[in-house]
Amino acid sequence: MTKIRITSSDLLSTFYTQARDIGDVLVEEGLATEVEVMESTGSVMNAERTVSGDAEIGFMASNWVPRAVSGSAPFTAPVPVAIATPLNTGPLFFVCPEDSPLKTFSDLKGKRIAVGHADSGMAQHAYNFVRTLGWGDGGVEFSFISTFDGGNALASGEIDAQLQAPIPSTHFKALCDMMPIKVLAFSDDEIKTLCDAIPFYFPANIPAEHVPTMNNDIATVGVLNVIVSAADCDPDFVHDFVAAYIRHTDDLATRNALFRGLTALLQGARVKGQDALAPDNTPLHPGALAAFREAGLLS
Repeated sequence: MTKIRITSSDLLSTFYTQARDIGDVLVEEGLATEVEVMESTGSVMNAERTVSGDAEIGFMASNWVPRAVSGSAPFTAPVPVAIATPLNTGPLFFVCPEDSPLKTFSDLKGKRIAVGHADSGMAQHAYNFVRTLGWGDGGVEFSFISTFDGGNALASGEIDAQLQAPIPSTHFKALCDMMPIKVLAFSDDEIKTLCDAIPFYFPANIPAEHVPTMNNDIATVGVLNVIVSAADCDPDFVHDFVAAYIRHTDDLATRNALFRGLTALLQGARVKGQDALAPDNTPLHPGALAAFREAGLLS
């Protein structure tokens, strides 16, 4: 394939930087002569772009995949995507100004929170948190603005807190350079409740090394992010892409800290089988299945 298009997210997002690194690998591997990394509003747009043929592969939070396949809201019709491979596991967390009286996630009741675009994976996570913990949709006031604009709104006092995507990221570094922030901790019970209720969530940690005001890691909830293609995408292309991706897991971790743990994540398929790659019975593309079997990660 001469040109491969990867649909990611905001220019300053973690998805965008990871897509650029994967694009470099695809060119180096000879799978493409050119890679275009496309900005988007997030998972919903990325699913639609891959199925419409506007992009060959796209990045999604894994919780959006079954909604896309079934056509559940916010999708208005089925969008038949399939998972090619896990991308990473990312901690989700809320931040506020360091001098704010807020301390924990539960303090956010009734507050104004920036959660990304309304059709983004980040907004869906925010809804999952408040609904699963019994707050209801009216428990907080969501502001549906981009990650970048959300940081500016936090600094200006227009909002009380912001939901953060996995770090390290260009945006988060810029936010920490702009103002001292603090992380709002989830309780152990909140983490357990969320992970028990939602198969795409699991306990995670926010590394202190990435937050200037933190001295110790803080426990939070993590989500599996994945790379998808159209379900009917050429199996040979998906196979070759995933095979190259598997070969370069250690290299990608060297290029970008967001890929740290990718090797262990993919190795999890040896123990959990296909569920480690495509949780909750979500579809795994047949080309990807062949690549994982050839790599000895699936039987």
